[in-house]
Amino acid sequence: MKTKYNDFWRTKNTKAANAYMDEVAKESNFTGQHKGYTILPHKIHRCYGLSPYEKLILVDIVAYMSDQSQYYPTIEMIARNLGCSSKSVERHITTLAEKKLILVSQSKNNTYYLPNYLHVHPYLLVSEKTHEFIGSVRKQVNER
Repeated sequence: MKTKYNDFWRTKNTKAANAYMDEVAKESNFTGQHKGYTILPHKIHRCYGLSPYEKLILVDIVAYMSDQSQYYPTIEMIARNLGCSSKSVERHITTLAEKKLILVSQSKNNTYYLPNYLHVHPYLLVSEKTHEFIGSVRKQVNER
């Protein structure tokens, strides 16, 4: 009898969680004001030219930016969020800045910006075209 009640409760909570996730996903800004989700373009997620840590740093920056145009965390805060060393974060942020995927203002505190041209950045466009090509080849060979 107790297992039937637990199954009912799990089903009811799953429906509520799914309804909440649907509402958050409909929001137009990147993060929905920190409601537990970060909406990230697939171009960043699937980019071949980025290391896993670079992708995670971009996700962290997008998550904290919300609908603002800038973000100024400490290196230690990003490292804590990612579970890695601050030296590693510094190295990857430098790489992201060299690739022009983020802009860093060196003032009293580092301020990070996403460039306006991020959606047409060569790294992201080449990766998307590569995914399209692979998909078309798979269709031609009937591979799933």
